[in-house]
Amino acid sequence: MGEHKNKYSRAELEELCLKQNIIIERTDLLTNSKIYLPNIEKINKMIREFDFLVDGTSRGKAVNEISKIERFLFDNEDNMDKRSQFLANCYSNASINIEKHRSLLEDKRSENWKYLFVNYFKLEDIYDYFNKSISASVFFKDYPIYNNMVTLTYNVKLMEYLRSQVQLEIPVDDDKDVPARIEEFNLKLVMLHELGILDLLTSKMPKNTLPNLARFVTVLLDEEPSQWRSVLQKLKKMNMENEADLLTELNLNKAHEIMSVFGIEMEKE
Repeated sequence: MGEHKNKYSRAELEELCLKQNIIIERTDLLTNSKIYLPNIEKINKMIREFDFLVDGTSRGKAVNEISKIERFLFDNEDNMDKRSQFLANCYSNASINIEKHRSLLEDKRSENWKYLFVNYFKLEDIYDYFNKSISASVFFKDYPIYNNMVTLTYNVKLMEYLRSQVQLEIPVDDDKDVPARIEEFNLKLVMLHELGILDLLTSKMPKNTLPNLARFVTVLLDEEPSQWRSVLQKLKKMNMENEADLLTELNLNKAHEIMSVFGIEMEKE
């Protein structure tokens, strides 16, 4: 991987990256020594190209797989049991594959993704990217993060389709069937907000309210305990009407639609 791999010493590589503004030099105030940090403004170009390629490749794979699923459903239009079993298997496989890449999914959804992204590459890899003579698609294909992200994104896209299909296949009056599991943590958080549960919990936590609420919600929604700080940031930004606010029109519509399936009626403003 990389056209310049092992060609330069660490010091030479750092000097080259400094000249190209790939990294920036800072002084550690405690030790008075030099430290080098990634220049995120420069790295953003790498991330944009990476995301574009991941989305395009995963979308193509998802479209092909969805076409196969649609063909199977069409061919078995009169066999409800066979359709349901087939969809259940597809759903299970997609869910398992998403779970395999759970840590990568959490990184991608993190507010610190730009900094986490850099950690998936060595400094020489990043230097190679900005000095490559090959296309970005050829460059990235040898890196595990690229292939894992394509697999993850493909399964996320496939899961979105399968959720809608599973809901169509489940008979409304059949109490033996259960609606599809809600995988998206942010959506769960929005639903707790809309139902007034977050406000209720807040009223019962007079001390250290938001941190305690974040910890409780993290455990309640079966997230990794270490994620509570990320949950805390999400809670802080609710109703702030900025880019990090989860209460978007899209999320609210999704939450209300899911709740309506269970007969929960929300007051219209």
